[in-house]
Amino acid sequence: MAQKHSVQISTFKTAFDGGTRPNRFEIMIPGVDGDDIDPVLVKAGSMPPETVGVINIPYRGRLVKFPGDRSYAEWTVTIIDTAEPNHRSMLEVWHEQFNQHEDNVVDSVDILTGTNTTYFKEITVQQVDMSGNPIKERLIKLVNAWPVAIGAINLSYDTADSLVEYSVTFAYDYLIGDGDE
Repeated sequence: MAQKHSVQISTFKTAFDGGTRPNRFEIMIPGVDGDDIDPVLVKAGSMPPETVGVINIPYRGRLVKFPGDRSYAEWTVTIIDTAEPNHRSMLEVWHEQFNQHEDNVVDSVDILTGTNTTYFKEITVQQVDMSGNPIKERLIKLVNAWPVAIGAINLSYDTADSLVEYSVTFAYDYLIGDGDE
């Protein structure tokens, strides 16, 4: 017979400690020429996923699994638009440096090295507690990040009582978690 496990609500609440909230975060996106995006304007994002592939090796009618290579999916945030400062314009300038609209060339040959900090930035994602304090081991740094897509801004006479927002998708080489450095 299974043993009954009893936990009082007060015990659960004490162990739970209020939990973490998905609306308590700061995302720091450095801009071009020091024009950083204010973390308050980053409306939504995520703690980036981490994936290690699987190598399947057949052995006597079964597949034996071994860890494969780590990969990083592109990462998307939602930004609230402002007229001043115009962060979207800054992102468009940053984006164009990788392939110019009219000339179809890169801004500088340095861009091809993938390490020039003018083009490749470190984005920080930090979860915070209910008091706004950083949560230990909930800091992620996206290394050598750059914008691969700047989303559309939808305009409509039908839209009222809302702010303009758009998405930005970044590629990055790898991530560093708190304690990984």
